[in-house]
Amino acid sequence: MSNNIMLGFDYLYWQKQGVKIPVQAALGHYIIIGGSGSGKSTALLYWLYKARQHKVDLYIADFKASREFLGITPHFAEFEDCYDLIKAFYEEFQNTPEGGGGTIKVILIDEIAGLLTHFSMTKEGKAKADQLRMILSSILMLGRSRQCFVWLSMQRYSASIFPSSSGSADNFHVAVGLGRLTVDGRKGLFAGEHFEGEDTLQFGQARGIVLVDGQPLRSLIIPKVSKRKLLALLQQ
Repeated sequence: MSNNIMLGFDYLYWQKQGVKIPVQAALGHYIIIGGSGSGKSTALLYWLYKARQHKVDLYIADFKASREFLGITPHFAEFEDCYDLIKAFYEEFQNTPEGGGGTIKVILIDEIAGLLTHFSMTKEGKAKADQLRMILSSILMLGRSRQCFVWLSMQRYSASIFPSSSGSADNFHVAVGLGRLTVDGRKGLFAGEHFEGEDTLQFGQARGIVLVDGQPLRSLIIPKVSKRKLLALLQQ
């Protein structure tokens, strides 16, 4: 059975022709960037809801303690406790056989950049930040074969998250940028790539671009769904 989920609709087709063409992608390593109010949380909740059709063991590290993901899974942590949760997920990853054993494991880390920056402010914390980078790099490189995946959310992508020499950023299966991205932010994830018709679109809340592994860059719009409703559905 395919483990595809719907990410949203092709924004360009919807804008020009009024046609809703689904944008689908397999469950894998996801990264989403966008400024405050760009719709990242709504998109993540929507994808988590779509992922419920599959057997998924979910971990959520909510560094900001936003309460937007509360009650979805017992594997949940906020602020500095995210460190121990990520380590626990890594242990699960190490104990998972090739093929995944029939269960897909996903860890969602909201505002990973903020978490790493916070820990890097002290000598002891810097060691933790380096360990987290090592853990995430390992899962990004080897997780596909064990069906263990990382979902990262942040306002902007920075090379400080993973050293460019590690090649970790190249392992994301899906990269999404919502709202109006900065030149540097776009360059970091999408190599400055553009697509035909992009200049006719108005990017904003829940509207942006998506790069799915093996496909060309395209536009994306997240369906209008209440975050409160999505959270309530996920808490059931």
